[in-house]
Amino acid sequence: MGFIETMKYITVTLSLAAMALFAVPSTLFAEDQPAATPPAHPEGAGRPGGEHRNTMNPEARLKYMTEKLGLDADQQAKAKAIYEKNAPKFKELLAKGRENLTAADKTALSELMKSQFEEFKALLTPAQLEKLKATRPAARGEEHGGAKPKPAAE
Repeated sequence: MGFIETMKYITVTLSLAAMALFAVPSTLFAEDQPAATPPAHPEGAGRPGGEHRNTMNPEARLKYMTEKLGLDADQQAKAKAIYEKNAPKFKELLAKGRENLTAADKTALSELMKSQFEEFKALLTPAQLEKLKATRPAARGEEHGGAKPKPAAE
């Protein structure tokens, strides 16, 4: 082996050794970053902004409505009774998960949600009804089988 081949061999060997020297420690000492987790919410408490309100437990739903609508003590007691009365029915329907509901289950769930909402609305004053309408976006009607709002005629 001549001088030039020996120098090439040494250069390649040292280059590989240098790469290993920098690559191996960086992978050994790299910390695993935990996956970003969404903020924790109490079980069944839904998400900020009112998403998934129908999965809230009765206490969380009552607290949300009291904060948003300013329910008085009598309204709170009546609303709590309505929510607690329907909670076992919701739990039974949702036990197998929303994605596994049959068409009959979905119909029953929709009817239960509508009847509970109608009972709740009957407790409210006209001013509270207006606040409630403001907290429920128009898209919710379409999401739950209602008619899509018609665009204004030009």
